Amino acid sequence: MGRRNSGCGFWFVALTFGLPIVAGAIAAVLLALTAPAIVPFLITTDPAQFAEHGTAWWCFLGAAPFAALLLVGQGHPKRRTARRRRVDFRRLLPRAGILLLAVNVTALVLLLDGNVAHGPHAARQTAILFGGSGAAGAAVLIAFRVRDRWFPAGERVKPVTLAAVRAATVEAEQTLQQVRANNLRVSRQAAAVERQLQAARLTLDFAGLCELHFESRGCADNAYQYYDMSRDVARGLAGMVVRARATATMRVRSETNATTGRRERPNRAAMTAAAASLARTRASIGDEVGKGLTMVKSLNARTADLKCSIRDNCGNRGRRWFDELEARTAARRQAAGRPA
Repeated sequence: MGRRNSGCGFWFVALTFGLPIVAGAIAAVLLALTAPAIVPFLITTDPAQFAEHGTAWWCFLGAAPFAALLLVGQGHPKRRTARRRRVDFRRLLPRAGILLLAVNVTALVLLLDGNVAHGPHAARQTAILFGGSGAAGAAVLIAFRVRDRWFPAGERVKPVTLAAVRAATVEAEQTLQQVRANNLRVSRQAAAVERQLQAARLTLDFAGLCELHFESRGCADNAYQYYDMSRDVARGLAGMVVRARATATMRVRSETNATTGRRERPNRAAMTAAAASLARTRASIGDEVGKGLTMVKSLNARTADLKCSIRDNCGNRGRRWFDELEARTAARRQAAGRPA
């Protein structure tokens, strides 16, 4: 009961103090975004009301471009180099202008329609004025996000044929099957090592245990290399997915049809379906690679346990084999410039 009261108290405090802060921040942003429309309107139609809060309105007006830049920059990838940051800043400026234009045109239309947020219906008019303006701004921001998803920044997307997308999907399916087969090999190898470690006494002789250790190390190393290659394939498929979606969205002529020798408009429905299928396969490759890497880490850990088991249970030969293995490992690390 005490914990329940404590939890209720936390949420009560959070709602009591958190909601006013969040609401105040949203109101400040809306006031800043709509200030370019409200300030001239008040100066023209109600100078007395503007004079009463003139300083605050001038501050909101000055903050308008910064608020717009802050909003359009949210979710935008951060660049490390100064040159890329300058490029991104120049790209965000037009977006900030579009956001301010949409919000203030909406606000001005609502103000001219009589929603002056003054008089007996001030509350309702305020809700209409800032709700409508905020909805217009939200629609613009959503449009920016959708455009960034379909047309990534810094890339000039070239159209692609439906046949190329389907061929890429076939290759992706083959890669997915190979990754799954590789995961199965790693799983079987890990099971073989686990059986030896869980046995009451070792069932293999010294040579068999050494061979099992060698196979496990080789299996893990080959798996890592294959997973790296599969991740490269998945990154390449991401570009193909973007091109396919862009081709379906842009309504442009696709690449030349190899059969007819002419450029043709893509079948938007078929292209969208092919892009979705390719995206699903790419996601599956990523999931399977993640599972495989987890299994390889587990296999490496159990292989290390097997190494120690050989040292502890195979007498002098086991200890000598262990020392020689550790020496070779240290030499390889030193040759590669890695800490021992």
